[in-house]
Amino acid sequence: MYELTQTQREVLLALIKLYEQNNRLVKSIEIAQQIGKDEGTVRNIISSLRSLGLLESKTGPSGGYMPTLKAKELIKSYGIVTYGSLRIKKNGNETNVTAYSIEIMDVLNPAGAKAILKANGNLDELKEGDIIRLGPTDYNRLLIDGEIQHIDRSTGQIAILIKRLVSIPRENVGEVATKNLVTLTSQMPLREASSLLFREKIRGAPVIENERIVGIITTTDIAKAYSEGNVKAKVEDYMRKHVVTIREDEDIMDAVRIMELHGVGRLIVVNAVGEPKGIVTRTDILKRISALGT
Repeated sequence: MYELTQTQREVLLALIKLYEQNNRLVKSIEIAQQIGKDEGTVRNIISSLRSLGLLESKTGPSGGYMPTLKAKELIKSYGIVTYGSLRIKKNGNETNVTAYSIEIMDVLNPAGAKAILKANGNLDELKEGDIIRLGPTDYNRLLIDGEIQHIDRSTGQIAILIKRLVSIPRENVGEVATKNLVTLTSQMPLREASSLLFREKIRGAPVIENERIVGIITTTDIAKAYSEGNVKAKVEDYMRKHVVTIREDEDIMDAVRIMELHGVGRLIVVNAVGEPKGIVTRTDILKRISALGT
């Protein structure tokens, strides 16, 4: 268990509260305003929290920070309780409807369990018969797929018939990841890289130089090179230099959230000092959640 300084606690708690209130990535300036400290100081604290695996970040105009499950558990261990909420998804896309309470009923009913959601937001986005997804929830780790049976817009309650109820196991990424990591070099010809990926039946691999990750290339990148007629190109010509990684001691739920955050289907797994130790894909995780793998 980490022993955080008072300032680290303040920054982390502010991040969690802002993230849960707004359901989006949080800017450092917002945290600074929340706790009344200089933004430069907040950025330094954020850097230390990131090294501890307590938050994830995304760069760019729409970027910011989000807490990991480890962060929420740590804050909880200090006796600080936070309350979360979840955006309801319809057809794989987030709606503007947020559920803040779930009551599951009739779990032994052979006709199917039901749930009552208390929600706010634009309920007009939903209608009876819609198939929605909710979760996974942070602490009990439930993911629910259900069919809307009734919407009471006056009270913000939604009744659903549960089609699928999954409890995501508590496992570290390192327990799920593929350990025999296939790697490429930046000077390798794309044709050779393509043959290696095909032979290993994988869709992407990291590019390593001097035991350091310098990029990642996928079959999509190689297909782009071929479509442009660059059949003699090297890996470095088409590899992506921004590589999304995750520590091997992080939770698999964090892996899912990071994949969604960055729009990727695989993460390079590293140890505490950033050395590559494996790769985890969305498929690897779904295999552990058998109800989602069908």
